[in-house]
Amino acid sequence: LIDIESVESDTDEYLNVCPFTQEKLNEDYFNARYEANDSKFEPGVGHYQNIYAGYDVSQGSRVLSSSGGLSTYLLAELFRRGKISKAVVVVSSGEGDARQKYKIISNITDLNTSRKSKYHLVSHHECVKDLLSLDEQEDVAYVGVPCGIKAMKILCENSPKLKKIIKYNISIFCGHQKSHAFSEFVGWQLGVQPEHLQHLDYRVKSPSPDASKYYYEATDKKKAAVKKRVDRLKWMGWDLGLFKPKACDFCDDVAGECADIIFGDAWDKKYAKDYRGTNIVLTRNKELESILLEGREKNSIKLYEEGVEFLFSTQGGNFRNRHEGLISRMRYYDSKDYKYPKKSETRTRRYSHNLERDHIYIARHKISMMSHEAFLEAKKRGNLNVFFELMKPFVHSYNKSNYRFIHRIKSLIKKLY
Repeated sequence: LIDIESVESDTDEYLNVCPFTQEKLNEDYFNARYEANDSKFEPGVGHYQNIYAGYDVSQGSRVLSSSGGLSTYLLAELFRRGKISKAVVVVSSGEGDARQKYKIISNITDLNTSRKSKYHLVSHHECVKDLLSLDEQEDVAYVGVPCGIKAMKILCENSPKLKKIIKYNISIFCGHQKSHAFSEFVGWQLGVQPEHLQHLDYRVKSPSPDASKYYYEATDKKKAAVKKRVDRLKWMGWDLGLFKPKACDFCDDVAGECADIIFGDAWDKKYAKDYRGTNIVLTRNKELESILLEGREKNSIKLYEEGVEFLFSTQGGNFRNRHEGLISRMRYYDSKDYKYPKKSETRTRRYSHNLERDHIYIARHKISMMSHEAFLEAKKRGNLNVFFELMKPFVHSYNKSNYRFIHRIKSLIKKLY
């Protein structure tokens, strides 16, 4: 949450709120508070109320959002109903370098600046200071990825004031986070050198029969913009984990277990053909769920009931990498006597070790770690091809191994059929 390099005091107080160093205040601790709501329970998901797919019927809102626009719709309704006076969201830093920052907004108009996913690490340092300076009568909605929600809740356990003013925690499904190098990597592929990158739009929609065929758009400092479809850029598969922070490989929270509600992309084939985007929504807070249900009754949004199988279908790769992959990475680190954050045995016992995919998970982890240094070298030499050449043997080896595994599974299914 806090940039440790910018402070001089003992780092223990920061470790106390780090989501990766807390054994007691873990996801199970915070998720258990939702049990009293007559909730359902699923290992790997936690206690929850219901699962939906849907979207904002306003075409402008839906197309300008990453998925179906439902998270923005919910925040707008919270403002309209006087349920919140502030919201903590991610916006452009305004520094002209395509970086992102957390900002406390106070009205619906400012929500437009926070639309769409930002595949970018964001510091909470200034945001936390601003939150602590607010009046205790404020009601705040905090929007973040699962580890951010957990960290904020840990911080609230240590700060009565924050605990009082943060009324709702709204999460976004997260495959993993990306360093700023990812934005530079995409911009560079689009022809904008890292030092000239001013802005990157991570999700530009265009009519197509596949919602996953969206565009990235880079803007340089001369305001010239260029865009290209994601599948026409190189090495954009999320499974590669390029520019991933190491911490993400030791996070097992897919379903935002500390959050009141979580939104993401409904990649299931049932909805993925609509390029305008569709949300998957998992609810834990009945009040927030009721706002969405009222919106459905008024035909302001579409909301279709789904089951936990739908969640596993649309987020399957994420669950496998965070759960099976976690066990593989822990075993690998143990074999090398490397240090990693201690994980709750109660949680890790829920996950199985998939020996067939073990090498795939380790290869991904190594590729993630190597990508940071390879990109720095490419920047140093001023040539993106340096990055591709340095990483090519490892990426090609991984792709070949992964293809063989998928091919074996398909062959087995065919034989069984």
